Amino acid sequence: MVQMYPLAPEGLPGPTGRSYWVVDGRFAAGAYPGKKGRRELERVPEVVEQLLDAGIDRFVNLTQDYPGGTDAHLTHYDSDVEPHAKIGRFAIRDVNIPTGQLMVEILDAIDDDLAGGHNVYVHCWGGVGRTGTVVGCWLVRHGYAIADDVLEVISDLRVGDAGIGRTRMSPETLEQIDFVVGWEQGR
Repeated sequence: MVQMYPLAPEGLPGPTGRSYWVVDGRFAAGAYPGKKGRRELERVPEVVEQLLDAGIDRFVNLTQDYPGGTDAHLTHYDSDVEPHAKIGRFAIRDVNIPTGQLMVEILDAIDDDLAGGHNVYVHCWGGVGRTGTVVGCWLVRHGYAIADDVLEVISDLRVGDAGIGRTRMSPETLEQIDFVVGWEQGR
């Protein structure tokens, strides 16, 4: 039996300026832990520090932040996180969707971490497309949302993201939205 957690109240500020809580104090989601520049993202230890101070000890990195990946321009934050937390990498191409199997692996990792008493931060680059896709599928998996209201539930949670909140749709592409809306409870 998978444990149920109360969803964060609408508008609860996230642990950083570019994040929001899905489950208060346990599961947050948002942007890559750094500062966006015009073309790249600088490593900002303060952002990682805010996440660690909020109790985050598991990072779920959805970017392709490796040579040749769509997010290769990002500066790794690993040295700021380890040994305080662990990073799980589940690369999804920017503005795309994962395979169904990869999504199950991501959701299982989140659930295993939560069940183990860990606090999770899921992120991509902007915290909108790939991150919203994962959050949406997690909400549907656990019955917090159904196809008809999952986008509204995500939007309500994202009010806590001081950076962009409801100003951008999450997930951001039609393909990502269809993927979330088509996800099945319990999968």
